[in-house]
Amino acid sequence: MLKSKARGRVAGRAAAAGVVSAGLLLGLSALGAHADTKTVTYSCTPNVGGAAVTHDFMVTLTASTSAVSGTQYTATLSVQPVTTSAFPAPVEIASGATIELQPTVSASALPTGMTAGVSTPSPTGTPLTAVVASGGAMPALPTATMTVTPQSGATSVVLTAKDFKISMVAPAGTGTTTTTPTALYNCVVATTGANTAPAVATIAVASPSASPSASASPSASPSPSASASPRPSSTRTVYETVFASPSPVKTKKSKSAQIENTPGGGAATGGGGDAGPDARLFVLTGTALMLAAGAGGLVLRARRRPVRQ
Repeated sequence: MLKSKARGRVAGRAAAAGVVSAGLLLGLSALGAHADTKTVTYSCTPNVGGAAVTHDFMVTLTASTSAVSGTQYTATLSVQPVTTSAFPAPVEIASGATIELQPTVSASALPTGMTAGVSTPSPTGTPLTAVVASGGAMPALPTATMTVTPQSGATSVVLTAKDFKISMVAPAGTGTTTTTPTALYNCVVATTGANTAPAVATIAVASPSASPSASASPSASPSPSASASPRPSSTRTVYETVFASPSPVKTKKSKSAQIENTPGGGAATGGGGDAGPDARLFVLTGTALMLAAGAGGLVLRARRRPVRQ
């Protein structure tokens, strides 16, 4: 019973660790880019006549996090009709035709007064493989890619997806030049309803790194340092043992040849005879004093001893 409970606790802890790890992985992957995905209601007016159509679109605005001031980076915009209800085609779209998306994305930079140039192309999708009847569901819209260049000194850029236009490029052989698009819809953000807030992506902008200037300084520094600090020459250390030789002993015959004052140095200089009184004199004197002190002590002890009756 205890083993089963222990195994249950281990399994629960392992499951919790798995959930936490998955959450961390998802969080780290989300840090790779700033994105905003939301449902926005647009009011689309057909350019070929007819009543305006109010429809919900799933808008996804994605921008890279590696923005640097003064450097161009890319952002993408995806606008797709929500499929809960059909977004109708205003006219018949022939097979082989392509759909264009012309979005409007505004860019503002901080601090106030900075600019962020944004270039929005008109992406064209792949040719259709089937005819779309008038009033039928519009095909998928292509993804727009734009470039953004923050001004030097900018600290952040805010991208806002606003209005967009939908056009069609007819296929060849229909009597219409293939390079001339035909406007289908002009869509603006609705002013009423629950989904009137546009998609917004905020990107932090970093200052350019100073790595080029730092790399130039080390290149000039090695040559002076090498000349100012020359390489020390190698040295060789030799050890020698020196023995002191005793001075010659004075004799009566050679005393006239020696110096009159005996040099210091103890026995090595031969000066033992002139070094002072003989040490035996001090030893004998100390022995006599000890004997005298012992004898005096015995006499004093004998005098203090009481006389027995």
